[in-house]
Amino acid sequence: MTKLWQKGYHLNEQVERFEAAQNSLLDARLIRHDVWGSLAHTAMLAKIGVLTESEHKALKDALCSILQLEATHEFTITLADEDVHTRVENYLVAVAGAAGKKIHMARSRNDQVLVDLRLYAKEQLHSVAAKLCHLCTTLLSLASRHTNTPMPGYTHMQRAMLSSVGLWAASFGEALLDDEQLLSAAYVLNDQSPLGSAAGYGVPIPIDRQYCADLLGFSRVQNNVIYVQNSRGKIEAAIVQALAQIMLDLSKLAQDILLFSTTEYGFFQVPQELCTGSSIMPQKRNLGVMELVRARTQTMLALQQQILGIVSGLPSGYNMDYQETKRPFIEALDVVQESLEVCTLVVSAL
Repeated sequence: MTKLWQKGYHLNEQVERFEAAQNSLLDARLIRHDVWGSLAHTAMLAKIGVLTESEHKALKDALCSILQLEATHEFTITLADEDVHTRVENYLVAVAGAAGKKIHMARSRNDQVLVDLRLYAKEQLHSVAAKLCHLCTTLLSLASRHTNTPMPGYTHMQRAMLSSVGLWAASFGEALLDDEQLLSAAYVLNDQSPLGSAAGYGVPIPIDRQYCADLLGFSRVQNNVIYVQNSRGKIEAAIVQALAQIMLDLSKLAQDILLFSTTEYGFFQVPQELCTGSSIMPQKRNLGVMELVRARTQTMLALQQQILGIVSGLPSGYNMDYQETKRPFIEALDVVQESLEVCTLVVSAL
């Protein structure tokens, strides 16, 4: 498979596996986003006269066919492809001929992967916010049904004052609404287009970065081309920090439910279908999902630290170290969404 950087020699297979095996698997998540970025880039190249009308149409048709193939899982990325950018561009060359090679004018894989991750983050953050709001609604519904249901309030793990189930449930709803504010702030930081920064030092032709940003739905262009590269990992870490705040609240919610559903407390009863059992103790009903939410909060904190650790101390400009921030970033978005879904399921059953 032809690499975009190919210089007439074959890369050592062990080096190729070490550099690209994990990355090529992760990039399967970014196919649509890479195509969207390419559609905007080709439109811009046509606008400034680099592509003819017929070349633009051929590339647009080929890119749209990738979206159709991706929807049916027929467009895949292999180790030989190295990354989604190479796979897409090689497909364009195969389908659209010489026009496929012209698409790489005025861009680098460095700004391509950034635009992919920014678009992926925007999409995923909308999904996180929707699931967070669903859990808030579920908590507030529980609170409204039990406004006057008495429940002990605790300090120092000891009974302290009379409280209510409604007050307890609503406290988590309000906490999550604060978390949504942090999520929105991270969204704003992410919502700037890196496309056109190329390898981190711009390009010597008069491209229209604002046009690309507008087509892709970004609120603004990220101006300084060096900072575009330097912000990789920084913006991902800011997003994961917001996700960590959500998980901290979910961990407290999970711990409370685990404690309050024990025989000793007996405040809540969780349906059997949400619990697992024991292979040796037939009476056991284990609320394992809440234990895993509690544990995955620690996973989230570790993912945040992993991203911060990778980017700490790097010099200005692109470094391959940045590639290692992709997995913890994507995993963090998965963890928080799965945790929100399972907490909503459990709370709705209380």
